[in-house]
Amino acid sequence: MTTTEQQNLRHWDYAEATLSALRERGLRPTPELYHVWFVYFAEENPEILRVIDAVQASGDDLAEDTLLELYYRYIFDRHAADFLQRGMEDFSELVENSDECLIAARTGLSNYGDLLKRSVATLGKHKNVAPVVAEIAEKTDEMHQTIDNLHKRLDRYLGQVALLQRELEETRERSYTDGLTRVSNRMFFEEQLTQLAAEYDTGDKPEPFCVMMVDLDQFKTVNDKFGHRIGDEILVLIASMLKANIKGRDIVARYGGDEFAILLPQTPLSDAMILAEDMSKRIAAREIKAKSSGTSYGQMTISVGAAEYIAGEGGPKLIDRADNALYRAKKDGRNRNVAAQ
Repeated sequence: MTTTEQQNLRHWDYAEATLSALRERGLRPTPELYHVWFVYFAEENPEILRVIDAVQASGDDLAEDTLLELYYRYIFDRHAADFLQRGMEDFSELVENSDECLIAARTGLSNYGDLLKRSVATLGKHKNVAPVVAEIAEKTDEMHQTIDNLHKRLDRYLGQVALLQRELEETRERSYTDGLTRVSNRMFFEEQLTQLAAEYDTGDKPEPFCVMMVDLDQFKTVNDKFGHRIGDEILVLIASMLKANIKGRDIVARYGGDEFAILLPQTPLSDAMILAEDMSKRIAAREIKAKSSGTSYGQMTISVGAAEYIAGEGGPKLIDRADNALYRAKKDGRNRNVAAQ
């Protein structure tokens, strides 16, 4: 059975578990609630896992409001941010264009007002004309002041738009970041991989790139022996060490559980294997200690599978090949780095 077929089977298992959870708890099978439970069973978001596990451990019922809050906080945010960001960019452009028009109008009115004042001086000897021109000049000054006030208001709006854009950018960044390890999450990794594959397939001079799948050896044993809190600390430490070994456009992402994925643009397979060897040695040499007590938990090793992109294969097949290489690394005794065939 191929890795893709195995993933399809797992997705069907997640779907069945999701429907069972909704049915058992008397919850409506709405897209939002379904999405939260599916993410929970797929272990795609550690914060959703943490909240639901905590509520279930306490014996309390999972209220629909709680699940909806999880959906809008951890799943919906990115899509909303993308939509609002586009809207704010359009609005900002509109305000900036309006601002330019107001500046031009203000300049034109100023020139026009000066002309009228000169006309008043010239026509002052004409009793009937001068008052009319003077009134026009006065109204022109009023219009000039109105435009000035509107210009100031638009400046304030631009400041508010810039603030909102920064907040939306922070929201987008949170939606692309794994809540526990603070490296990229699977969603961001797969989006970047899809983009890189498209650039490769359509480019005139495509540059090689690789994917590495990284798995912590015997991590379940560590979790069972020392508890999930220590397990979480180890995940955070390993994520930081992986990130310290990359550069430039390289991306480290938590792919799920104790598995990480690394995207290496502009990198042939030979260089990826050198990087894998270096990372493995650095991690194996590091003593794992608890932050709070300083207690030592020994060393941790990793297994790595790496694959270089083949034109036209697409991101999922590349991940499959890297995953198969990782499987061979673990099957052959762990603490190994294997290149895809």
